[in-house]
Amino acid sequence: MSEKISLLSKTRKLIFHQLSQEGSKEAFADYVLVVDSKIPSKGREAFKTTLVNTCKLVIANLEKAGLECEVRRSKEDMIFIFVLCSAERLKQEIYRSRVHDWLTGVRIRDIEDDHDSGSSVLLTEGERLRLVYDVITRSKTENGAGINPGLGEFKMVNSLLPIHNKEYNRIAFYFAFLQYYCLWLIAPTIVGLFTYFFLSDYSILYAVFIVIWSTVFTEFWRRKERELSIWWGVRNFSRVEQRRPAFQQESYVVNHITGELEPYFPLWKRWLRRIIAAPVIMAFSLILASVLLLYIVLELIISEYYSGPFREQVIYLPTILYCALVPGLNIVYIKIARRLNEYENNETESNYEFNLTQKIFVTNFLVGYLSIFFIGWIHIPFNAEIGEFFQSIFDALGLSLTLKPVGPERLKNELKYFILTGQGVSLFMELILPYMTRGLAKGVHKTITTGSKILHRQNSLSVDAKGEDEEAFLRRVRKEVLLPVYDIYEDYAEMVTQYGYVSLFSVVWPLTPVLALLNNWVELRSDAIKLCVHTRRPIPSRAESIGPWLDNLALITWLSSITNPSFVYLYHPDSNAFTSSSAVLVTVALIWFTEHILGVLQLITRQCLSAFPSWADELILKEEYELKKKWLEKVVVSPVAPPECSVQKIIDDREEKGSWFWRNEKRQDIHERLEEIFQGLHFE
Repeated sequence: MSEKISLLSKTRKLIFHQLSQEGSKEAFADYVLVVDSKIPSKGREAFKTTLVNTCKLVIANLEKAGLECEVRRSKEDMIFIFVLCSAERLKQEIYRSRVHDWLTGVRIRDIEDDHDSGSSVLLTEGERLRLVYDVITRSKTENGAGINPGLGEFKMVNSLLPIHNKEYNRIAFYFAFLQYYCLWLIAPTIVGLFTYFFLSDYSILYAVFIVIWSTVFTEFWRRKERELSIWWGVRNFSRVEQRRPAFQQESYVVNHITGELEPYFPLWKRWLRRIIAAPVIMAFSLILASVLLLYIVLELIISEYYSGPFREQVIYLPTILYCALVPGLNIVYIKIARRLNEYENNETESNYEFNLTQKIFVTNFLVGYLSIFFIGWIHIPFNAEIGEFFQSIFDALGLSLTLKPVGPERLKNELKYFILTGQGVSLFMELILPYMTRGLAKGVHKTITTGSKILHRQNSLSVDAKGEDEEAFLRRVRKEVLLPVYDIYEDYAEMVTQYGYVSLFSVVWPLTPVLALLNNWVELRSDAIKLCVHTRRPIPSRAESIGPWLDNLALITWLSSITNPSFVYLYHPDSNAFTSSSAVLVTVALIWFTEHILGVLQLITRQCLSAFPSWADELILKEEYELKKKWLEKVVVSPVAPPECSVQKIIDDREEKGSWFWRNEKRQDIHERLEEIFQGLHFE
């Protein structure tokens, strides 16, 4: 370990900042790089050599990029390399970033307006962390450190994370969407309560309202996220995204516009990889759908038909099957989806997230909605035929079967199950389970480390904590490093799935929006706690929308024009769908009609919104006007000196070239020549 001790002892002292008038000091760093230093039983010397070289390379790259760094050793066999960006280096990065944004249309305001670019008023904490992260991960050819954990020379670097701030954190677009969605849920909550207490089940009025509400909400959010992108200064960001560190170029080509060399991966190869990945995604989707259908059918047989021996024990078989197969398949599917997404070699982060989200949405859709679709469109309408089918099978096996009539109440119970249990489980997983898990892990860790406490003290380095404040800081960092990474996909998937219950199925149970609103009131707070306490602090990144989740909202909205009219026609108390021989044809015709009505409604909503310019449009026009006005004033006040080829020279050249025409010795007055021309014309 002598090499490692020598390496760490050469680093500077940890930087402190004065935070209070009482004189207490608190350690501070922008980021911490975590290097795994647990020496394996085999290949110890090779591992130590690689470890030392990796740490030296990290520190050298950071210092070359103009960043300050400090090293500490953790008791959990980890090395912490703290990173701090100085004010001068940060000012350079701010200027570079804003010039780039101005040239690419992300920013409209003139760069010269930001004379005090390093002021805290103009620079938010999120932008500061984003810029520092960009310096750490950007390639050395672009004046960065080129450190990307787990890639290339930095495979031993476990992770890179910002340290939690004591102030409230938030992921902007997700929380903005959640708040906006909560406000819009108030309307269906009020209408749902009125429908539940005063109207009949499967109300036509409520179905019409919920389809209109879904359509208008989606279009208004589309407008809202554009306003937010302008307000937050990220408009058009997707046009200028940087390449993903994991992107693997096949060659370098010359950009025909800029003339610069750029990494290149053939588009046809990426599409070929997507075509290869598509059958895998479809196969796993079919497997998952088959398992879900098997669970649904078994639950249907045992709970509603089977009345033979061991019924009390067999009734738990579907639940056991579901718990044993579905979560495991879902985890395997997500891992395969991520691997396939990496295999596609997407160039930018937004493209990567779009394709990954669409792959993951398939499983969320199947798990969340398949059983409701099956019960609503197959089980209840064709209950008699299904009963006869199972009757023949049970008779052949010598088992007893009890046929029971099934009505719309079965569909309502299924929806209640998903709404109540799903949201309850989600709150437990987000609020209670993390505390339980961390408490258990802390107890186990304390038991393990008690016997090796002396050994840890013996192996401590000369640069260990020198004061109480630094020791507290290192303890906090160790706790944060052991936290899981925040996964925003789960939160978006949860909200989009819930939106599906409201827009697709709330006509079945009008209290669905009420419970969704109550859940989201708690969700806003539980997600904030999860973000600030139970997960690592996310690395700030720019986005101009909620991305592919908006497409998923639009898809669910379109499906609402199918589910609502079909359920109303099939299960309304005054409907005779079950006695009509043409029920299927009528249902299909009704779906076709309402689906086209939805398209017209979307068009009308967009036209109405476009007729009323938003404040964001006015802000863009105002900033563009001020920028043009400023540059025009510069031209008028300080005119540019004329070039060598002046206007007078151009006039002289023209006169010289046309002297035979303009300086004719027999030049006549223009009026005399005009009279001659007139005399030469024959008007008769």
